[in-house]
Amino acid sequence: MLGVRRKIMVAVDGSAVSDKAVYEAVWLACSQAGKFKNKLFAVFVKGDQVQAADELFARGQSAQVEDGDGWQQIIDDAFLVVRKLAAEKEVALEILIVEGDPATLIIHLAKKHDIDLLVIGSTGKGAMKRAFLGSVSAKVIERAPCGVYVVRA
Repeated sequence: MLGVRRKIMVAVDGSAVSDKAVYEAVWLACSQAGKFKNKLFAVFVKGDQVQAADELFARGQSAQVEDGDGWQQIIDDAFLVVRKLAAEKEVALEILIVEGDPATLIIHLAKKHDIDLLVIGSTGKGAMKRAFLGSVSAKVIERAPCGVYVVRA
């Protein structure tokens, strides 16, 4: 919509799929020229310590999660691409870090900040895996208060 500032939220976790979603979100945010610039919100949802340790291991790191250093490294890595791209494209960026269930919190933040569009990555799990393991993107699509742009792996 021309002449209206849009709020776009992207969920980040530092994965390749997340980075791909960030590229799309920044592109969408900077696609509007004129005096009404879009704003980008980047949200990272902290899970439990086991999840953080698994994420660090997957990245080849061995920091301890208990003292917070492990989480800080994960968070820094997760926001690296969005900070860089938003700065390059001069897109207003707000960083949000929350803790809990990812789908629930992404939906809550979208409502709280009156988000116009959510951008989220999806690994494209099969229906069987999604039924047993659940899917953040599937839950967000189902309950989001706004449009959802799903970026496939």
